[in-house]
Amino acid sequence: MERTKIAALPRKKGSKGSRKQLRMKGELPAVVYGRGGDTYLVSLNSVELKRALHTSAGANVVLDMEVRAGDKPFVDTVMVRELQRHPIQKDLLLHADLIRISMKEKLEVSVPLNFVGEPEGVKEHGGVLQISLREINVLCLPGDIPGHIDVDVQALEIGDSLNVEDLQLPSELEILDDPAENIASVLHPTTEEELEAEEEEMEEAEEGAEEPAEEEETEE
Repeated sequence: MERTKIAALPRKKGSKGSRKQLRMKGELPAVVYGRGGDTYLVSLNSVELKRALHTSAGANVVLDMEVRAGDKPFVDTVMVRELQRHPIQKDLLLHADLIRISMKEKLEVSVPLNFVGEPEGVKEHGGVLQISLREINVLCLPGDIPGHIDVDVQALEIGDSLNVEDLQLPSELEILDDPAENIASVLHPTTEEELEAEEEEMEEAEEGAEEPAEEEETEE
């Protein structure tokens, strides 16, 4: 679990233009809520938040946020619940939702899966590794959140698969996903004949879609 300190300044609710001015100064508008406490508005340094999100914990980093409210500064422990990015400039952050947490209370988080090794079915027989799930949802204390979960796929042969129930996780992590949900499979390699047949089917489907439908005769 990665834990990072970050500074914040209180802010008042403003117009779209005022939030844009904040972003031009390198500040990110954010809202803090959760655990029955008051909801309040802050601004964060965008560079500091990006740096925190690029630690080994990724989006699950725990932030000890010092709110510098005049002569009464205080610290709230939060995590990023939602991050709004510019639709085109993905590196430009627009707004953050921060949820207040307790290090003594479990919470639901999504943890990325890290696939380790090359499957035997791929290396020896030309199979194809198909990944169906890239993260899983778990319930745990904030201090127990892993940066990622390793999934060893090296022993998989063609036709083999791994499901959520096959994961070997520490006892402090409770999996919330369906145990039968597929994570990864090794598929048979596609032959040239199969590829050609698929291409022909696609071409036929496209030709059929381009043909105009026959008009029904109507009585005059």
